Amino acid sequence: MTPDISGTWRGLLDTGAVRAKLAFQLEPGAEVGVAWLATRDQGDIALPPVHGGDRLAFVAPDFNIVLELAPDPDGAALCGECRLAGCAFPVRLERGGPASEAHAPRPQTPRGPAPYESRPVAFPAADGARLAGTLTLPDIAAPHAAVILSTWHGRVDRDQTTAGHKPFAVWADELSRRGLATLRFDKRGAGASEGDFHQVTTADSTDDLAQAVALLRRTPGIDPDRIALFGHSEGGHISADLAATDPRIAACVLLTPSGVPEAEILATDLFRAARAVGGRPLWPERSLQLALDMSEAGRTAKTGAEAVARTRAILAREAKAGRFPAAQIERRAAMVGSPWWRHWSAYEHVASLARLTCPTLAVFAGCDLQTPPEHHAPKVRAALAGNPRASVVDLPDLNHFLQPAITGAHSEYGAIAQTLAPAAIDKVCGWLVKTLRP
Repeated sequence: MTPDISGTWRGLLDTGAVRAKLAFQLEPGAEVGVAWLATRDQGDIALPPVHGGDRLAFVAPDFNIVLELAPDPDGAALCGECRLAGCAFPVRLERGGPASEAHAPRPQTPRGPAPYESRPVAFPAADGARLAGTLTLPDIAAPHAAVILSTWHGRVDRDQTTAGHKPFAVWADELSRRGLATLRFDKRGAGASEGDFHQVTTADSTDDLAQAVALLRRTPGIDPDRIALFGHSEGGHISADLAATDPRIAACVLLTPSGVPEAEILATDLFRAARAVGGRPLWPERSLQLALDMSEAGRTAKTGAEAVARTRAILAREAKAGRFPAAQIERRAAMVGSPWWRHWSAYEHVASLARLTCPTLAVFAGCDLQTPPEHHAPKVRAALAGNPRASVVDLPDLNHFLQPAITGAHSEYGAIAQTLAPAAIDKVCGWLVKTLRP
């Protein structure tokens, strides 16, 4: 007897990159309803049915998404897989299910009152846009050593707010409690800062960081010769790029940096996060070649317009063969032709690290699937080998976010209540306090 599967069904799709909500409503007596996939970037995507019967199938051709489900014998769950981005991911929907995956309050997010002063600041970016930030001053006698925080890639605010977490607010709070001033600020076009984020490259962010250093050096109560730079992922490279050219920088911290360009490790890393959450690559060789072709198109094009045109031609070929959704061609081509992507694809990840002479700490996370230590740490260690004041540490069992890892995939950040592992906080903050001691 076929179980009654009418009613509301909800579940989660975990791709290793994101966790998206799945839901659909089936009316009694109807063959099938319309499934909905809730995404952050594309909004709610409708997945119309393609046939009924015991096995439910839904498809969104514009996004190249196929969802296939079958009921458990007792009708308590619908199980199957969702195919997208060249992988098949396991999914499970339950009756009713959670209405939403609301983020619980993060226990480490600072809440006042704090034993230090926080004040808003503003200063001009390298292009003249107004950047907004927060300066913290410890409740001890001046002059203060200071740390400037640089966030990872993306349109993120001064707290690097992600999935309800505010890791840079946690870092600033801990450093301030330990007697160091801090400055963190919104990138151009993010948070309260002005400017066009879509035109910003890593080099532009380095120029903006130099403006932040200049602000602190003229701020009363700050020791201009005890200013350290601190960055996460791309932010670590921004910090190193500036520290390599400014001999007055007192120290540099790089959290989970890159040692090699992404294109060089696509063969091993393209499906790493997907596999970590149970994903199954459908056409691994074809998907890898497509990724390599697009990387080459963006990296070798002389202009952004040429990169867009070359990527468009590659994806049009794939769409004609039924391997890529035509509706997504322009969006993907624009990404490959963007100033940030073209700059980063040709970026020399360890060039500035080899020129650092200040005390430097590079931190890798043992379960990091975005910058896996086995690929990146050897190159970083080699680049820093000539600096006797540099050290590289590996913190086991942590992900790229520096949380205790579940799978290591970046889709897990929101599922973990802890923002930063205490071991990471103690290692980094302890090193900075010791290094910046007068």
